[in-house]
Amino acid sequence: MGSQLNKLELHFGSPLRIVVEQPQQQIFSRLTITDGLVSVTAKGDVMYTMPIRYEVQVKVAYVDAGGNPAVVDGPVVWTSSDDNILNVTVDPSDSSLCTVQSLTTVGQAQVVATADADIGTGVKTLVTTMDVSVVAGEAVAGTITPVGSASPYQGG
Repeated sequence: MGSQLNKLELHFGSPLRIVVEQPQQQIFSRLTITDGLVSVTAKGDVMYTMPIRYEVQVKVAYVDAGGNPAVVDGPVVWTSSDDNILNVTVDPSDSSLCTVQSLTTVGQAQVVATADADIGTGVKTLVTTMDVSVVAGEAVAGTITPVGSASPYQGG
């Protein structure tokens, strides 16, 4: 994920141009996806594709504006944007972990982790999302159908 820059351009009626660039402050989360022995960690926007009737464990980890590990106040709350496509189940011993199950419907949904970023009595809601595309699974049967109408055989 590249950093976005704010640009300030000053024109003086000639080819001379002064450009001052300042990087925008980036706030992002880290997401880890574990599938068997393989574990992938990504920052920022994440898209994951999985076939129907599969599951994968995901973990959300938070960072501060400087990219340093940060904590949140209280448990992380996990939801699915479409319960017909994805089911999410929080790990009972660690709310930063969740199991995502694709159901039998093909489509796209989001896994949503919501936490309180304000340590203390206040509440500052921080929402982290992961886009999931659920695709058709492996073929298990086939169908043969006629294409067009039957016609007389032209051979001898």
